[in-house]
Amino acid sequence: MAPASTRDLNSLEDRSNSDVDVNGSTTNGEHIPKYDANGYFIREQPLGTKRKVRVVIMGAGASALNFFHEAETKLQNVDIVCYEKNSDVGGTWFENRYPGAACDIPSVNYQFTWKTSIWSHYYSYAPEIKAYFREIADEGDFVRRYIRLKHQISKAKWDAEAGLWCFEVTDLETGEVKKDQAEFFINAGGVLNRWKWPNIQGREKFKGTMMHTANFDESMDLKGKKVAVLGAGSSGVQCVAKIQKDVEQLYHWVKSPIWITAAYGGTWAGMEGANFKYSQEQRDFLAQNPRKYLEYKKRIEDELNQRFKFIIKGSAPAQQAREGAAADMRKKLASKPELAERIIPKSFGVGCRRPTPAPGYLEALCADNATVYTEALQEITEKGFRDSQGEEHEVDVFICATGFDTSWLPRFPLIANGIDLRDKWAGDNNITPYLCIGVPGFPNYWSYCGPFGPLAHGSFMPLIEQWTRYIFSAIEKMQIENIRSVTPQERAAQEFRQHADLFLQRTAWTSPCRSWFKQGKEDGQVTIWPGSRLHFLHMMESPRWEDYDIDYFNNGNRFSFMGNGFHTRESDGRDVTYYLGSLSEEGRDRQPDWDDSLFPKLAGWAKPEELF
Repeated sequence: MAPASTRDLNSLEDRSNSDVDVNGSTTNGEHIPKYDANGYFIREQPLGTKRKVRVVIMGAGASALNFFHEAETKLQNVDIVCYEKNSDVGGTWFENRYPGAACDIPSVNYQFTWKTSIWSHYYSYAPEIKAYFREIADEGDFVRRYIRLKHQISKAKWDAEAGLWCFEVTDLETGEVKKDQAEFFINAGGVLNRWKWPNIQGREKFKGTMMHTANFDESMDLKGKKVAVLGAGSSGVQCVAKIQKDVEQLYHWVKSPIWITAAYGGTWAGMEGANFKYSQEQRDFLAQNPRKYLEYKKRIEDELNQRFKFIIKGSAPAQQAREGAAADMRKKLASKPELAERIIPKSFGVGCRRPTPAPGYLEALCADNATVYTEALQEITEKGFRDSQGEEHEVDVFICATGFDTSWLPRFPLIANGIDLRDKWAGDNNITPYLCIGVPGFPNYWSYCGPFGPLAHGSFMPLIEQWTRYIFSAIEKMQIENIRSVTPQERAAQEFRQHADLFLQRTAWTSPCRSWFKQGKEDGQVTIWPGSRLHFLHMMESPRWEDYDIDYFNNGNRFSFMGNGFHTRESDGRDVTYYLGSLSEEGRDRQPDWDDSLFPKLAGWAKPEELF
């Protein structure tokens, strides 16, 4: 009689069974203690078990959408809820609907690696980008499954004993304040998400229409109107370039010198860096040739990655960028040389402020219907404004492209261990995160692009995917290893800050310009990643656990997750001999379906005449 097959003798169901009675004795009566003298006990589960946890995410923009998508296949036993203050997903691309709103990164590089689109333009306009994110949400049914629209977190406080963040969440439609709690708090609210009005005397007096670019009324028809555009950052220059030909009279202020630079990915752009619409032939080619699409995308990305070199003060690329931008600006402002003299920077290089590619902007400043000021207006009046000389001008519409609150301070109480982050980071030069993802003293809290993030390093999409991988590594480790909390160490944050502050002195970002990288000040604290894009991606490949304080459940025993002596692999259907190689042609990690025809060929008992 042949012996039982190997699969029968080692059934997966039997491998994780234990004869130990959790009350402290085996089934045959032999006593085995449940606890030791210190109260420590064995967790009756196999190594690799992932405890159920809950994640609260703030904001339903690109970062959260990537989190949801990746969680589908990479996280297990995780409940997710996302609170979004707006009425739809998309974050900045939902909010910014002003005329000319577009991404200055080439479309093919401003997308996720797992969601490739065939775009209409080389630089996508806001509606198409918004539709891209909406499509992602629809395909995953994310709004129904994860997102609570028109809900805003109004308080978050860490409960150290329970190992939970406790939230107050306001329903913006009803005003009702709800409570929630979760092991993890993920800040995916973005950087530029709290727009602000300009601090100008008389703003409230104006009787016409006043709008911010981040809260623009799309029904407003500007044709034939007198329009004043305040602000010359990315939003302002795009808006001016778009509306100049439609309005009767355009007033615009460039109070600080700015570099209007060559377009990002300009080698592949239209003439002189202009945007262009892909032909149907080009779109078909990209759709039918995915490898060539990837090559095209990688070549543009390669070009974008070179831009960090001109950020280094005194470098040859920095000098070339400065000379090239100045020459191009003078050429396009040839009809207004006095304006060129005033707005071309002399005391800082390209990159001190975020470089502003703005096709058509300089040409718009030279138009007959454009009046450009380089000095601040005196006040806003009921009918318009008084310029720096006191002359009043009537306008129909003010468009305020006046930026956002970039103080990095939360808009609600964010409290851990008795400290509110608004107090911790208040004042000058006090923003000290851990890398750009955590805060010392704040457990189980991570941010997508917090302070000292790669704010001027090309497309955010690959960076978002890297942050997500980092956060997933932490969540999975804590699920498996019975960890209550992980908290970035103060010393680690201070040492990172020391390195960043010194390194940033060699970059254009610390030159004397007004920049939102420095909270809108010339001498503000620079809070940007101290290195290149590739430098960031490598640094964030995985958490440096030596920089964290780790608090464990079960009397603080770091090895309690070893459990009952078995591994989850022994009962969940994965290959228990994976270490010898895979029999799956697809490379799947599943227990093989054994070929029992090997027995008569290779088993010794099958050919007794050959035994000796």
